[in-house]
Amino acid sequence: MTSRMGRRFYRLDTMPATGGQGYLDHGMSAQIENKWVFEVAWEVVNKVGGIYTVIRTKAQVTSEELGDQYVLVGPYNEQHARTEVEIEEPTDYAFKGAIDVLKSFGIRVIYGHWLIEGYPTVLLFDIGSASWKLDEWKHDFWNVTNIGIPHLDRECNDTLIFGYVFTWFLEEFYRRVEEERGRPLIVAQFHEWLAGVGLILCRTRHLDVATVFTTHATLLGRHLCAGAVDFYNNLDKFQLDREAGDRQIYHRYCMERAAANAAHVFTTVSDITG
Repeated sequence: MTSRMGRRFYRLDTMPATGGQGYLDHGMSAQIENKWVFEVAWEVVNKVGGIYTVIRTKAQVTSEELGDQYVLVGPYNEQHARTEVEIEEPTDYAFKGAIDVLKSFGIRVIYGHWLIEGYPTVLLFDIGSASWKLDEWKHDFWNVTNIGIPHLDRECNDTLIFGYVFTWFLEEFYRRVEEERGRPLIVAQFHEWLAGVGLILCRTRHLDVATVFTTHATLLGRHLCAGAVDFYNNLDKFQLDREAGDRQIYHRYCMERAAANAAHVFTTVSDITG
């Protein structure tokens, strides 16, 4: 199933699109087959990098194929969400039930549609509303991965909270879909290390979800290229752990490496990045 979805997802030129038949049926086939795709990225409704453009440009054709079975997931950014998202109350039993569970713990979840071409479904998590769980989740993450996160690394703390909240939602969502419609076929694609915690947790918790990790440029690669280093001619000579440690990004590097190794499918934009 994973490879089949992957072919459709990235080889759009091979998909039949005549007369509303084939896969571009606005999710009718996906609904019948109980297929879902969650695309997780820090840049969903959050214009902070190039991945934002990648997601926006693929949203229309992906929505034409998968309809509301395709869900974009990201952190809630009030400044962007206020003008770019049509906020709604979910009517689907699985979405509503899973979101209600998180809300009962004080975690704010925004559901709606992104006001771009394709009008894709979006699910946004307010990281601040779940920050009271940070110490508990840090402890759990250490127990399952042996990766420690420095207290003062705010970006990494937010990444951890985002990953745990999404995984919590996914567990609740899966359970309700299975109760109502039978075993679902779920693919979750995670962009970059900032979304990688959710992928790691899907694997350590043995969720029945096919995972894809996409990195557009590695953390260490970015840091090495930013310095006075002959990067391309010395790829085989770098002591990676030491280089990451010297740049004080070892914990982030470990999170990225764990996501890449844990994913069912690992994709990059170039052979060098791979």
